[in-house]
Amino acid sequence: MWFPRFKQAFCALTLPWILAVIIQLAARAYLLWYYGSDEVLAGLSADVKRMFWIGGLFDIRVASLLFVPCLLIAGILAINKTSFTVWQRFWPLLATILSLFITTMAVGNIFYYATYERAIDIFVFGLIDDDTVAVLKTLWSDYPVIRGILCLVAFAIILFKIYRRWQHQLNVRPLRPAGPLVSVILTLVILSVGFVGMRGSVGTFPLRQSDAQISEVKLLNMLTPNGPIAFSWAYKAYREYGHFPQAPDNQGSELLSRFLDNPTPAGLAPFMATTASNPIARSQPPNVVFAVMESMGYYLQSYDRPDRDLFGALRSHWQTDWRFKRFIAEGNGTIDSLSRFFVRSPHNNISQSTAQFTDFASNMFKPYLANGYKVIFVTSGNGSWRNLNQFLPHLGVSEFIEQNGLKSRYPEAQAGTWGVPDEFMFRFIEDRLAQAEKEGEHVFIMSMSTTHHPPYKTPDSYKKTEITLSEAEQNRLSNLANGGEELQEVFHTLRYTNDQLGQFISWIKSQPLGEHTIIAVTGDHNIRGIGYPNANELAISHAVPFYLYVPQAYRQNSHFDEQRVGSHKDIWPTLYQLSLSDTPYYRMGCNLLAGNLDDNWCQGYNPEVVITPSGAYTLIGKGEFHPWTGKEGLLLANPQPMTSKQTKLLNRWQAFTPLLSWQLNRQVHGLK
Repeated sequence: MWFPRFKQAFCALTLPWILAVIIQLAARAYLLWYYGSDEVLAGLSADVKRMFWIGGLFDIRVASLLFVPCLLIAGILAINKTSFTVWQRFWPLLATILSLFITTMAVGNIFYYATYERAIDIFVFGLIDDDTVAVLKTLWSDYPVIRGILCLVAFAIILFKIYRRWQHQLNVRPLRPAGPLVSVILTLVILSVGFVGMRGSVGTFPLRQSDAQISEVKLLNMLTPNGPIAFSWAYKAYREYGHFPQAPDNQGSELLSRFLDNPTPAGLAPFMATTASNPIARSQPPNVVFAVMESMGYYLQSYDRPDRDLFGALRSHWQTDWRFKRFIAEGNGTIDSLSRFFVRSPHNNISQSTAQFTDFASNMFKPYLANGYKVIFVTSGNGSWRNLNQFLPHLGVSEFIEQNGLKSRYPEAQAGTWGVPDEFMFRFIEDRLAQAEKEGEHVFIMSMSTTHHPPYKTPDSYKKTEITLSEAEQNRLSNLANGGEELQEVFHTLRYTNDQLGQFISWIKSQPLGEHTIIAVTGDHNIRGIGYPNANELAISHAVPFYLYVPQAYRQNSHFDEQRVGSHKDIWPTLYQLSLSDTPYYRMGCNLLAGNLDDNWCQGYNPEVVITPSGAYTLIGKGEFHPWTGKEGLLLANPQPMTSKQTKLLNRWQAFTPLLSWQLNRQVHGLK
């Protein structure tokens, strides 16, 4: 008789499950009706349908996460008639509590959106972190608290009666036994459906936060997640990214004095600098395109051979334009590098944290905004990844374009695991530069590609070229891929992204706007899955290129030397000096094109290693100095005893990592 009891429990819980989905769907529909004007939603019927579809999957996931465990408990209790009788009496109360929770979260999400024009997020925990009494007083004065509680209580009473009545209807029906085979099959079907419902997806990944980015319209993206899901994301962000230590003066003074090798009082003033006078940039501000390429690392590109083309259309530009060969990524992952690019944050998750709306002095877009530039960010990936769609507009990005926007502009773009193919990102940048040229704008465009990322897959339309690797090369890359087609696809995506980048640069150079458009390219990090076990590969493990195309008119006072060392921190000062005149900026690196390099800032930095013209210093462990093995390349020799000058330089850069954290915390806490 176990299965008939289990089936009755399934039928009983189906009602609150359906109501949970309906309640969340109704809340979403209400917000759309109330805030979605005809002007906002004009021509977006497909996006609205997608919002309800993905939102409905979120609703199903929440309902399943709450009620499938209840069904499993009922299945255990159904083994015994007495225990199942207890279940029959108890579940209406349990279902009422869970339904009330869902309703409360739905209502809370409605009021949260009404206040902040976004779904519940990390700032809901201001009730705890801010003046709790003051927040509660605000809630009391601004919202119908008493009426809302009374309505929820009344709703709970009604639900409880409905659920008890439903159980009574089930009790009067006789429990009919089923054959063993039918019982097993139906049980497996019910549990399988429940499992899929809890995932919200039958794909590789369960339904996740990035799936909520379904449109270029913020309203639709905000309405896609329901209250419980939005709250769960907020809680995770608060738990992981909610704490920023204080930045006391004594700590700051000690770190600044160590790094600058000179007694320095605490403050942000040592980070402030001003670009030199640049008459051509003042009279004709250039467009600036800064392309960050996924996993564009030094190591894998070294597999290029005359008979193994890994560059495509990029090759000619790579060989003739400016490119620094001893250059490393500052971050050790995509968001790590981007956080440092955006606001000089060593805190990987600054864009998701409680500090995401800080007015950062280190906002690296500010110098361009101060000079009237329109700042645009384009990615072939999903805009909700790491909350960038909320974070970057706060920093002054006036146009944020991601995979959904690219798909709407270019219907042939097909999204993969991490986004649409990079070619559509570059196509948009071309269109946007042409528009800027026509309208007399000067624009700063930063882009982030995604195609060269596991699982590796080139677009079906891309013509692949055979990549032949020796057995030794395949063994060296065995950690990256299992050989055969999988390793081939790694190189195919690398060549594809390089080729698309090269075609984009070629297009700019062929246009009149190429005479006043500067292009900078780097990788977010070296490709990681390879593994770099040898100490002599420490610098290589972080090595990425830094490429520059600078029109002739903007090269005045520039001194290019491909052997100069650097890292991500040096890209911004170099671009500022090329494109801006007499403009203050937040300095944490050096201009690599300066006639005389600044010894304080001009070394390549990563939290694990610092590279200099003479070799590299390890920042992990006790710290060592490794000279280069030759005049070119990034291979390191065995460690050597350090001179007093080298020891001082190591001590300086060992202070830089905690100094980065200190200056960020200083800004977060509003100290100058």
